[in-house]
Amino acid sequence: MQIYAIACNNIENVLYLERETEQNGGIMMATIKDVAQRAGVSPSTASRAMHGSKIISKPTRDKVIKAARELNYAPDFNAQNLATKASNTIGVVLPVDHHEIFSNPFFLEMIRGINEVCSKHGSMTTLATGISSEELVHNIDVMIAQGHIRTFILLYSEKDDPVVERLKQFDVQYVVIGKPYQEINKTSYVDNDNVQAGTDAAQYLVDHGHRRIGFLCTDLSRMVQSDRMLGYQRVMMQNQLPNIMLSERFETHAAGVKALHQFFDQNPDVTAFVAVDDMLALKLQQVLHNDPDWKVKQFSLIGFNNSIFSDLAHPMLTSIAVFPQRLGEEAAKIALADHPTDELSTAVIVPHQIVRRHSVHQIKALP
Repeated sequence: MQIYAIACNNIENVLYLERETEQNGGIMMATIKDVAQRAGVSPSTASRAMHGSKIISKPTRDKVIKAARELNYAPDFNAQNLATKASNTIGVVLPVDHHEIFSNPFFLEMIRGINEVCSKHGSMTTLATGISSEELVHNIDVMIAQGHIRTFILLYSEKDDPVVERLKQFDVQYVVIGKPYQEINKTSYVDNDNVQAGTDAAQYLVDHGHRRIGFLCTDLSRMVQSDRMLGYQRVMMQNQLPNIMLSERFETHAAGVKALHQFFDQNPDVTAFVAVDDMLALKLQQVLHNDPDWKVKQFSLIGFNNSIFSDLAHPMLTSIAVFPQRLGEEAAKIALADHPTDELSTAVIVPHQIVRRHSVHQIKALP
């Protein structure tokens, strides 16, 4: 696996490989833009059709070739040779937040799934990251222009993502892991039904007698967290129970203790928590177990992702398995498939499953 480092050499961006209108012996030659206009397609689609790209449907290809013949269009073979130098490498784009990437096995399992599928198909993967959005976008430029990479998988979904905007500018294929914020019908993606997963997590606690259930999150602007919260709220509403929210990252033990003291001062009867992911649930568990007063109460916890650390917790953590390796596998399958550009996008929803361990206790239901 190759990794595009944070520091990359400056390059000239290559946005178009086809010639603009040029003079040859005093005669104005037709350009790829002229062909595209006559065929009623974009210049990039016309270029791909002329190069025999498999992602262009036969009717579209025939329409472009007919327009080229009518205009006596002659391709620039130097440009064509460069254009057909497309790599068999899939670019895998990581989010900017490095701390989350390398402390959360969720991302590593997705990458493993992508690599396994790509290896079976004779393709390679290259990781792109950066310490800022600007640097990440620059590295994407490098991968496209120098590495000739034309297909990408984003391991995240983000609102107003500059990476997505840059990929659109280059007119390359990309697949998102996570529900897209915009153009959901035009974007291929792989995801779980996170609203239903949040519903199942909260209902599992209700079925074990809990009536005062806290929802632990870090950033509700992230769709995966807000969707899981919507599922939690659905169960609370159906059972006429209160929504009890706690937003805390537990970046330090002292900060976590302070936040929980404030939380329990306002919500002394809480007996259980739904945490948006296992790592957050485990941080909560650690803070609770280090305080004698909280430890004796034996709070019930349920997380998401069924991470490798769930079995190491004490007690072992009940979790909603969302199968990140399969998310990666399905994303790679979409990325490697031949999809005509005039077809609708592909969406795959990977089922989730409750993995029952020992962190949820049956209690006598409170009124």
